[in-house]
Amino acid sequence: MIHATAHNGRISVLSLALLATPTSLSANSITTVIPALAHALDVSTADATWAATAFGWGGVLGAPLTAALLRTRGSRVATLANAALVLLGTLLVALAPALPMLLAGRAAQAAGGGGLVTLAITLAGTTSRTGVITAGVGLVGAFGPLVGSTLSAISWRTPLLLSLPALLAVPAILRHAPAHPHDHDAGPTDASAPTDIVGILLVMTLISAFILTPRLGPATLAAAAVATALLTLHIRRSNAGFVPRAVVSSRVFVIASATACALSTSYFALLYTVPRMLERHWPAERIGLATLVMLAAGSIASLLFTRWTSRYAPALTRTVLLTAGAVAVALPLTAPWPTALVAANAFAVFAATAAMAWHSDRAGKAVPGEHRATALALFTLCYQLGGAFGPALASLLIA
Repeated sequence: MIHATAHNGRISVLSLALLATPTSLSANSITTVIPALAHALDVSTADATWAATAFGWGGVLGAPLTAALLRTRGSRVATLANAALVLLGTLLVALAPALPMLLAGRAAQAAGGGGLVTLAITLAGTTSRTGVITAGVGLVGAFGPLVGSTLSAISWRTPLLLSLPALLAVPAILRHAPAHPHDHDAGPTDASAPTDIVGILLVMTLISAFILTPRLGPATLAAAAVATALLTLHIRRSNAGFVPRAVVSSRVFVIASATACALSTSYFALLYTVPRMLERHWPAERIGLATLVMLAAGSIASLLFTRWTSRYAPALTRTVLLTAGAVAVALPLTAPWPTALVAANAFAVFAATAAMAWHSDRAGKAVPGEHRATALALFTLCYQLGGAFGPALASLLIA
């Protein structure tokens, strides 16, 4: 079983981190190339920003699709499918002569990358190993704008190809991935179970409506309400569908997922709002450097904290994470000093990435073994939703 290999270190945590981190780098690198993209493809800047929206949308959809593959086909097929999406999406981005093809490529890149993040979390096996992955995602993502601006000197397309390095980890994953789905580390899968197409479509509709609401307006809120009602009825009728009733009825899973989503949302919202608040105090170069330093500090603190959470009482760990999240939100609201404002990013990335690592272990253990892979994928989805909600919230705050 991969579960054993994960604990014995046969699947290197560095390989798992390499599998997950390029997606965050690619997501953040686009912020520096929007103007050049718009000019090259002869579209408006507003239209060009759809490239960021498409990536966020695709990344969130990757988690539930991977959950379905893990449940019915196992980690080997899930790894290959997501790697193929990353490769296909990167080729489309590299060759796209117009915006629609570029958007399709970015969405495919992100769907595959989001799936690889889900796989890495699922295969990690322990809180400390998950902490390495989530801290790596935060740390590598912090370098996204800097890497994007540097590589854009070559071509505006180059920063959009940064999902590709994740494929370097695929051979290492496949060497230890089981040949049969029932050997999956997260619990037994059911290869004979029918695929819950209705459940998958309802979840994808709900996610898409949430993400597209800031761009498309009230109509998507109505779609989200209808999808929520239909999904609720579907879960009640189908005990072991795409979203198993045993998972969403777990109080521990619901609390863990809601906490991860809330802390992730605040982190991504602050990532966009704090630099705007600092513009009246510091020049752009200093803002960029200070943000990078704070994000790196918070990510490293998260890595160190999650290495030792097994020694702490759960109440203490929970208090530290929630306090850090609260401080991150409070500083921009109450502190007039630039250094305090930029420090909010350190607290935010620490709270979000450490909570992702700690709560993922609790969420997985709170459900029956056969649903663990699905629970981890849905939990990861909730964290990734913060990456979509945060920028949308920031756009309202800084409008």
